[in-house]
Amino acid sequence: MDQVTAIAYSSSANMGPGYDLLAVAHDAFYDAVTATINPSQGNTLLTIGGMEGNPDPMTNTAGLSVINLLRDHGINEPVLLQIRKGIPAGLGLGSSGASAAAAVSAVSELFGLKVSMDEKVKYSMLGEAASSGTPHADNVAASIHGGFVVVESVSPVRVKHLTIHRSFSFLTVIPSIHIKNKTKLCRTLVPKDIPLSSYIQNARFVTELIAGLMGGDRELVKNGMNDVIVEAARKPLYPFYEKLKIMMLEAGAAGVCISGAGPSVVAVVDNLSDIEKIRSGTEEILSRMKIGYSIVESKVAGGTRIERNPAGN
Repeated sequence: MDQVTAIAYSSSANMGPGYDLLAVAHDAFYDAVTATINPSQGNTLLTIGGMEGNPDPMTNTAGLSVINLLRDHGINEPVLLQIRKGIPAGLGLGSSGASAAAAVSAVSELFGLKVSMDEKVKYSMLGEAASSGTPHADNVAASIHGGFVVVESVSPVRVKHLTIHRSFSFLTVIPSIHIKNKTKLCRTLVPKDIPLSSYIQNARFVTELIAGLMGGDRELVKNGMNDVIVEAARKPLYPFYEKLKIMMLEAGAAGVCISGAGPSVVAVVDNLSDIEKIRSGTEEILSRMKIGYSIVESKVAGGTRIERNPAGN
């Protein structure tokens, strides 16, 4: 019996003003999911292996995504998912979304379902409810499509893939901070009502950011990679963020924002950015606050990649 492995890359969602709207896939980390038809499971539709934390398919992002996919396509053959986590969880790098994206892609290929890219996003998005409490499409859309994505609609799902200018890459500061149920908590902090002036300002930011990333205009990226609504509400969780952002911009980063729900901070960089100055500045700020961290340089990643291998290989 064949088995299929899918690889999906890490991502940074929200991207400044783009809450649940903009995301980018980067090659900082990746998850791999292998799907196998496994008759030894008996009547159990889906079994998850390779994870220490959450083997229950109904409360696991990959599992919940695949269960919805199998049920909607009338598939009753038992499936084993082996999940190999490469993306650190709980740090705003799209870990749960990548697992879901890889799982849906692997199972779709295994059964020859030929689902569209938007359908893959839809099923992967459903799985995100297992970690955040509500489905959201930005991380999974980036992992599935690769590159820079705009979530045009979630009902029905429509995603637009855009091209980031070749001069840009990313530098991500990953503080060693773990907040229990962080994604759910961060989504509760999003204001339900906002002034019209804040909406207009964020709309300006979104326009500038998209134009800047596509056109290679670092001033537009710097101006556009801000958020007076969601990021402003979440900043108190991360007292180091403002200092990091100011330092990174002074060192030549084109733009800086919280990656996803944080605590990671992602900077858009190019050949005018002083990477060593950013590294030394990060050390100065976070060591003073007694916060451990790592720094990862990355480039724009491609979409989910499929590898098909005979069982037993």
